[in-house]
Parts: sequence; structure tokens; C-alpha cells
Amino acid sequence: MDLILPFLRDIHNNDNNKWYLANSQRYVEAFDRNAKYIEKLIRLIGEFDPSISRLKLYQCSFSLMRDQRIKLDDREFNDFFSGSFTRGGKHSGYASYYYQISPEPSSSGGSFLAVGIYRPNKELMDYIRREITKMPEEFDQMVKSTGFELYLKDALLRVPGGFNADPRFEPYIFMRHMLLIRRVDISWFEQEDWCERTAEVFKECKPFIDFLNRTIDLYREESPLPVGHALRPLRRLKRETMLSNADSIMDQRKESKAQFTDNLSEIDNNIED
Repeated sequence: MDLILPFLRDIHNNDNNKWYLANSQRYVEAFDRNAKYIEKLIRLIGEFDPSISRLKLYQCSFSLMRDQRIKLDDREFNDFFSGSFTRGGKHSGYASYYYQISPEPSSSGGSFLAVGIYRPNKELMDYIRREITKMPEEFDQMVKSTGFELYLKDALLRVPGGFNADPRFEPYIFMRHMLLIRRVDISWFEQEDWCERTAEVFKECKPFIDFLNRTIDLYREESPLPVGHALRPLRRLKRETMLSNADSIMDQRKESKAQFTDNLSEIDNNIED
């Protein structure tokens, strides 16, 4: 952390492109150090969750530049490093194991560990809620066994229509993000064995991750619309359909041209006669 924490503290206090360009080499060195942590965690998490073991660095890491479309304040750069470990990669739409390193209180929540799904679409969230209501006691035990807290940001104020939840389990139905979180002090990441300890914590969360991923698979099988990057097969199908239609049109034009040629030949023969 000797490279990461000083850099994050400095960029927190110097949130501008001029400072970043002057310190870009420090960023590269800090990013590379975090990349080694990510690769180590891929291996450690992969020991108990095989869906993580073949992930690549680019599928788990994030840019320092903030996404201008969704940022919640005026900061230009993130003041944290993180890693997301998700079956199929960070854009797959499946549930994630996630860590975030931030030495300063920030708009992004400081330092924490998290598991689950952030900002699922409404249809998927309703589907998850229905699956929870089928096994509320088992799900409740699953959540409590992780030692994490519910992430209740943006939570609903009342039970949504179509749900009649037991009052004991209503908080799960109120959630907009199916996410569990564990706040940690920056000292968590300053210990040499923090990757091993983080992997052990995530191991206790695997039943929760498995439940969400099974639910997502069921939703995708039943949903008339694809989710996330599953749009790609739809685009491919649309393109193939368009090409097929184009081929059909070309065939029709060829047939029309052949028919026109035959008609001309017949006219020529009639003239000669």
C-alpha cells in the first residue's frame, strides 16, 4: 500500500487534470500494484468459486477517470482503487465480490467490502424479490451468516405492489440494490495478508452469490428481453436477419432480371418472325 495510499490521498486533494498529468507515472505504479492484488484475489476466490478463476485483469479493474454519465458530484477522478470479481466479468450482470480502497471519506463510500448486485433493473429486482418470498427464512439466514449489512441506499418506503412479505423480511423487499456491505477501516488493507483475509470473508458470502446468480439465470431464461451484454446475440440475430432479407431481395432482383431478359428474347424472336 506504500504506493496506493499516498497517491489516493493526493488525488483526493488535487482533483484536476493538470495534477494528474504531472503525476501520471505515480498513477501507473499505483494501478500496477492494485492489479497485483486483483490477480491474487482472482486466484484466492477462484479456489472456492471456480467461476472466478479464469477472469482476466481487465474484467475486474476500473479506470481512475469517473464516468461522467452517472457521477454524483463534480469530482473528475475517482479517489479509490477497487476490484470486482464477477462470473463472466464486470459487465456480465451477475453478482459480484467487490472491494474498495479509499483512505479518505468520499462520495463513493470510503473503504469497504461488498457482495451482490448494484443497480439491477426493475424487472430483475422484482424477480429476485419473488424468489426471496419463496424461501424467506432460508434467505434471511443466508444473509445473516455473511456478517455483512444490508445496503439500504435508495430503499423503498413501502412494500411494492404484488408483494405480501412477512414484516420480519420486509427490508429485503425494500432494497433497490441487492447488495450486502461491510465497512472497513483503511488499516484493513495495510496488513500484508489483507487479500487472504478478504478472500476468507468472501467465502462466507458464496451462498448469497450463488442464490443471486441462479436467480439471474432463471430470469434470463424466462425474460422476453435480454439483460446487459446479452444484447449482443440479439444484435447479431438482427444483423443476420437483415443480411438474409438482403439476400432474398437480391435473389428476387436476379429473378426479375432473368425474366426481363427472357421477355426481351421472346420479343426479338417475334420481330424476326
